[in-house]
Amino acid sequence: MRPNPIRDKFSAGSPTIATRVFLPDPAVTEAVGQTGVFDYVEFLAEYNAFTLHDLDNIGRAAELYGLGTMIKLDYEHAHYLAQRAVGSGFGGILFADMRTRQDVERAVASVRPDTPEHGGTYGAAARRNARPDYGGGREYIASVAGTVVGVMVEKRESFEDLDSLLSVPGVDFVQWGPTDFRMSSGGTTSEIDRARDELFDACDRTGVPARIELAELGDFSDLCARGFRHFSLGIDIEMLYGAWKQLGTEARTILRAPSAVVS
Repeated sequence: MRPNPIRDKFSAGSPTIATRVFLPDPAVTEAVGQTGVFDYVEFLAEYNAFTLHDLDNIGRAAELYGLGTMIKLDYEHAHYLAQRAVGSGFGGILFADMRTRQDVERAVASVRPDTPEHGGTYGAAARRNARPDYGGGREYIASVAGTVVGVMVEKRESFEDLDSLLSVPGVDFVQWGPTDFRMSSGGTTSEIDRARDELFDACDRTGVPARIELAELGDFSDLCARGFRHFSLGIDIEMLYGAWKQLGTEARTILRAPSAVVS
């Protein structure tokens, strides 16, 4: 069985740095791996079109560089796609729209082996993570059981019993979703900030770490000083847009300058 770099980091209590990608092209994942500075890449399947073949190819590209892989899944069909992603070699799943403890329990179970010990719903399957064997053996069971699980807290219902939701065995980290929460709750900016602080307090009580998503490093040092250890930095599409916008704007400015006009 292949190693799971994300699980290795979490088991060792080490910090993690990820980056997110919209594009399912394995060349993008390979480029992230070539940098040598990220622990894992997170494929944002919740927002994008993709095929099951893309998942296999992302897994192959990441393994060339010892890069971990995580997938963020929409609520609908999440359990099926989580199992297919694990079968493609993904070492972590981020489940969106977790509203209740029951949602989280079902999410965790979908990536835990269907054994008396683990009590999950992931059975033996001849997918990429098992080949050349069929799957179901001791190493296969241990590998599936090691899948890292993150849950998005981003709906107003989640705050009815946060401690119970986060206390589900098998939850490795939580991710705050302020934009979804704003839409779900209709809350003001101050109310959204209070909800975020309430979530982080619940993380402290339950011992479940929060991962922080950042587009730039302005607050990075302060967040590290506050004790946050898990981060996701940047998104491929946004970084490409920013670079293209700056490059094109500078070129247009030069072209419009009088000195650029040839008489």
